[in-house]
Amino acid sequence: MKTCFIKFLDATIGWLACWSLGGLRHRLHLNADVPPSLAGRHIKHALVVRPGGIGDMVLLLPALQALRRAFPGVVIDVLCERRNRDVLSLANWPDPILQYDAPFQMLGHLRRTRYDVVIDSEQFHYFSALMCILARTTARIGFKISPGRNLLYTHLINYDLEGHETDQFMALLRPLGITPPDSLPQPVLSAPAELPAPVANIRTRPEACLISLHPGGTTSCKQWAPERFAELLQQLGNDSRLVFAILGNQQDQRLAESIAARSGLGPRILSVAGRLSLAETAAVLAQSSVCIGGDSGIAHIAAALNTPTITLFGPSDSRKWGNRSGPHTLLQHPPDCAPCCIFGYHKLCHSIACMAAIPVSEVETACRRILP
Repeated sequence: MKTCFIKFLDATIGWLACWSLGGLRHRLHLNADVPPSLAGRHIKHALVVRPGGIGDMVLLLPALQALRRAFPGVVIDVLCERRNRDVLSLANWPDPILQYDAPFQMLGHLRRTRYDVVIDSEQFHYFSALMCILARTTARIGFKISPGRNLLYTHLINYDLEGHETDQFMALLRPLGITPPDSLPQPVLSAPAELPAPVANIRTRPEACLISLHPGGTTSCKQWAPERFAELLQQLGNDSRLVFAILGNQQDQRLAESIAARSGLGPRILSVAGRLSLAETAAVLAQSSVCIGGDSGIAHIAAALNTPTITLFGPSDSRKWGNRSGPHTLLQHPPDCAPCCIFGYHKLCHSIACMAAIPVSEVETACRRILP
């Protein structure tokens, strides 16, 4: 409900503020003296704006690393939501992290700091563009998507709706003369070495093979049916080496516990949904042989830790959001209406036929192909 309200404010107040402020700046010719290219400019202090989910932040990290490599010694402030502080901690982020959730502290920092460039990685919404204007800089890079936002940026980048999201984030560095690397570094994240105690207790035998599952997600349209997860566990449970941890947040607790109970695997399966921090979740993922679940931040964290993933795609596009390099399997059987999830919005759907089209047997086969 809170997210819907914020999106409503962004689409109304945010749109009006961007449109009015952008029009005023255009009439006053405030961007007239900005050079068409920033290549060759020495960047000492940058601000990168990244509202949104955990998966977006993970996919942005290669661009942040490329920016740091191009300008050794640069300080990169990141403006994000509270949930993404922990992602940056897993990336050993050394520079200031500003929070939307702490507005007075964030606004004070923006007004005190002079930046050489501000990069807005938000794809669609309006409030992030206003944050760029509040920052003290003459160079603002953003995606050319909405006429309401475009006049607030000095350098616009075309956004490809079908291009992979990591590539889109990399394109934001183009005005600075930075080209994408031939290959992305792996792993992007690091995790604590020790398993959390509850998960360590089910992995008591040296030969035990840990499998992580994430049945939840930000929207029910991206979730595979719980009875299918239970059936998958019953099939995989025939291998006595395997033990299972079900991950998720507090909203996923009831769902995870229901799947664990239906599986009939007793002490070989444990739901830790809502009981672990993001760092502890990363520790479980790092020591898992495979992570199985829908398109979510958990899947992106697993991939960034070099853990094999089996990601089940429904309303979102696997070509845009899938983990491309490494031992990752993307399963999707899109109906004519898919993909329908764009910029965090999706069509109202009662059948979720796209997720229902993924059979248990296909997921089981993909899992056994990965397991040692």
